Order: sequence, then structure tokens, then C-alpha cells
Amino acid sequence: MNDLKEIKLWDDWDDINLSTPERRIERLEILLCQKVHKGEDISECLQVLEYLKNRTTQQKLESVFFRRVQSQVIFNSWKIIGQATLISLVTISCCFAMYKIATSSISNNSSSELSLGKQFSKNTPPYSKKHHR
Repeated sequence: MNDLKEIKLWDDWDDINLSTPERRIERLEILLCQKVHKGEDISECLQVLEYLKNRTTQQKLESVFFRRVQSQVIFNSWKIIGQATLISLVTISCCFAMYKIATSSISNNSSSELSLGKQFSKNTPPYSKKHHR
């Protein structure tokens, strides 16, 4: 009970810091103790104290939940970027392979036409002046 006498009364608003939920809960607990000491009704204080404690817990849980959701969104974004990059690389590789196949078949066709042309010219006897008479 001596501790309660040392604590400033709730009426001393100038020095009371209510900037955080923890500080508000602390001050409400002090008020609750003072009311109990004076023999006053504390039912409303208990309701407000319960609300503030639940609200603080809820805010902490929301913070954890939002951080988790944010990290999941970032992970999903990187996953999509990775998949898009992989698809792009596969597409580029396929296009390059098709280009190589097309250019090699064109060069093979022209070289085979040249070799066929050479073989044809070797197999046919050259026209000589004797034949034209």
C-alpha cells in the first residue's frame, strides 16, 4: 500500500506519457490500483484494461501476419521472375537451335548441289570438237 502513495495520482496529466499502448496499459493499471485502494468501482477500468491488452496483442499479431504476407508476396514475385527468365532462356535457346539447323541445312543443300553438279560434270564427257562435225 505504501507503493500506491508514492505513485502520482491520475490527475497529474502533465507528466503522464500515453504515447504507446504499453504506457497506456501501465497507467490504467495504476489507476486501477488507486481505485481499489480508495474502494471505488473498478469494473469499467477492468473492461478498458482488457480491451487495451487485447488490442496490443492484436496489433502485434497483425504486424507478424503482415510481415509474413509481405515475405510470401516477395517470394512469389521472385518465383514468377525466375520462371519468366527460364522460359525466356529456353525460348532463346530453341530459336538459336532452329536458326543453326536452318542455316546448316541450307549450306548442306547448296554444298550437295555443288557436289552433284561436279559429279554430273565428271560423269558426262565433255563435248569435243569431234562431236560437232
